[in-house]
Amino acid sequence: MIKTLRMACVVAAMALLGGCATSRSVVLPDTGTAIENPAQGLAVRIDKVEDARRFEAAPNTPDIPSLPGNDLLNSSLTSRAIGRKRGSFGLALGDVLLPEGQTVSQLVGDAVAQGFRRAGYRVLAAGEAGYEQAAPITARINEFWSWFNPGFAQVTIKNRASIDVAGALPPLKGGVTIRSEVSEGMQAVFEDDWRKIAGKGLVGITEKIQAVLNSKPN
Repeated sequence: MIKTLRMACVVAAMALLGGCATSRSVVLPDTGTAIENPAQGLAVRIDKVEDARRFEAAPNTPDIPSLPGNDLLNSSLTSRAIGRKRGSFGLALGDVLLPEGQTVSQLVGDAVAQGFRRAGYRVLAAGEAGYEQAAPITARINEFWSWFNPGFAQVTIKNRASIDVAGALPPLKGGVTIRSEVSEGMQAVFEDDWRKIAGKGLVGITEKIQAVLNSKPN
């Protein structure tokens, strides 16, 4: 029993130190190689991606977005926040942000666009020929957050996403909700692990979008 408790303390300490838990981390998720537009296919445009996540100063569970109380009303921080580090007893500590100039809305919008491209759609940007005539797509981010749960032998780092996607396309009739949850087990959470898990979460959004679009006729 004593040996087990000691092991738990060691693992907790490793998780705490490995992630530099008391400091703020700035990471850019890795989503792999971007996909080019197909040569043919229905044209769409990503009109709007709304970040509708709700942050709390002291949530009951770590999967709820949180920032220190003074930062909750700072949109320049909430728009970039993707995770919160915690100590061995669940105490909220340092946060995990995207670099300045990057937002969760932008990255989720890119992930949605990647899903459309994988499904055979051409995603046009403002200024490209046919942009105004392309089918408009909107997305609402209900969840996109990374966190970790401590354990005896390892910690588990997770990312969960829930995105409402709508547009005047048969596969999106009435709107659809895209849900993704990914996780990784490890002995200690380092800064690079936050980058990787958020990247896996974005890839998960892309894959779920592609699956929805390919499951129904255009």
